[in-house]
Amino acid sequence: METKVILHNSVSLDCSYVGLTPNMELHYQIVSAYKSDAYMVGSNTAKTGISMFGETTNEEKADFIKPKKDEALSYWIIPDTKGIMKGFLHYYRRFEFCKDVIVLVSRATPVDYLNYMKEREYEYVIAGETFVDYQNAIKQLAEKYSIQTILVDTGSKLGNVLLNDNLVDEISLIVSPEIVGKSSANLFENIESKVELQCTRCELLKDSYSWLTYKIKTAHNKL
Repeated sequence: METKVILHNSVSLDCSYVGLTPNMELHYQIVSAYKSDAYMVGSNTAKTGISMFGETTNEEKADFIKPKKDEALSYWIIPDTKGIMKGFLHYYRRFEFCKDVIVLVSRATPVDYLNYMKEREYEYVIAGETFVDYQNAIKQLAEKYSIQTILVDTGSKLGNVLLNDNLVDEISLIVSPEIVGKSSANLFENIESKVELQCTRCELLKDSYSWLTYKIKTAHNKL
């Protein structure tokens, strides 16, 4: 089974993912519209999101038990080889739109983090020696959890790794009607070589925001 990977983000006209004024309503409307089997976000982005929204609630007894939720909901996948999310995974497990959390780790991931997840019945996938081997991880996600579509919504680091590994099928961008300028951070700043694209959507949204989607034309390394 081959899994489709969609890279989704909000950017300014000069392709900055920081310093812009994103329309979060539009952003998550489109996330929802994809109806993906899984939603992937980097561990740093996930942890920052908790602090941004002021969520500091402690674990409760119920957080140690795998939840029973609507099967139509998406898994939330968090690559986290260093255990950055230790003590914080319950925040996303509780999220009403999350079926449950699956963590991507490597063989170098601290044992105490693996034990933390086992004690709380979190699913995790081991792929790679030091860092996550995403090609292998995606294959395991398809085989173990029947995941056919993954929507990746994060900063530049994770997205750039997936693009450099030729694992992305589609790019979805909500373009904010502004130019950030000198303080910008390009979403694709660490792409190693040219990526050929085919535009599949160019749609004007409300308040002068636009939605662009592109199919990746380069060959994939997927198994």
